[in-house]
Amino acid sequence: MLNDEAYLRFGRQLLLPEWGEAGQQRLADKRVLVIGLGGLGCPALQYLAGAGIGAGERGALVLMDGDRISLSNLPRQTLYRADQIGQSKAQAAKAWAKQHNPGIRVEALAQMASAEGLPKRLAGIDLVLDCTDNLASRHAINRACVRAGVPLISGAAIGWQGQLMVIEPGAVDAPCFACFSDPADSADAASCREAGVVGPVVGAVGTLQALMALRLLLGLPPEHKLHRFDGLTVHWQAFKLAKADDCPLCGSAAEERV
Repeated sequence: MLNDEAYLRFGRQLLLPEWGEAGQQRLADKRVLVIGLGGLGCPALQYLAGAGIGAGERGALVLMDGDRISLSNLPRQTLYRADQIGQSKAQAAKAWAKQHNPGIRVEALAQMASAEGLPKRLAGIDLVLDCTDNLASRHAINRACVRAGVPLISGAAIGWQGQLMVIEPGAVDAPCFACFSDPADSADAASCREAGVVGPVVGAVGTLQALMALRLLLGLPPEHKLHRFDGLTVHWQAFKLAKADDCPLCGSAAEERV
């Protein structure tokens, strides 16, 4: 049962027929892991904290990033200030979220996601947002989520381009990240540090990661398309991708090994 303060804070979203009081309580009890608190993770966290994720007894926003705030982050990483340079991103993001919405539970993990540590971190998690900035991390997170059966919203941005998709392990005809991206290409893929990135493009993708997260957590029909955004033409495209039979993680060969 929501109290008076919750009705005042969340009143606009409670009016939505797809949301309501039951949806608000459902969001409050979810544990959502945000991996990467840079240009994607900042807007994603802002909207998830604002929506009330983690306000229930079971719920929490779990924030993971081993990086520290630098001057070059400030043009696009909207949670941080110049006087915070050198501080842990995870701790600074937690402080922002708690100040913005004191009623939510926030956990900060000042560490990078690793293939070895991710399976343990996914225990009890309802949803993961991959907001990292390199292909190798995206593959490691996808691998861990598929094996653990945890839904994942993967986002990326470089230059003027952005993309995102929802990955639901076990869903019929729903591909995972490895179905269309070869892990072997990770070593050759450029990151935004080498190729540059436009701040509002990153912000648009991170904001839509939060939107897709809320849709999924509220139980609305999932969207399994790959969405791509071109900031030069301001044009979105959506591609319906099939699950790859030869995918080493979710294809028929992988299912047979299990």
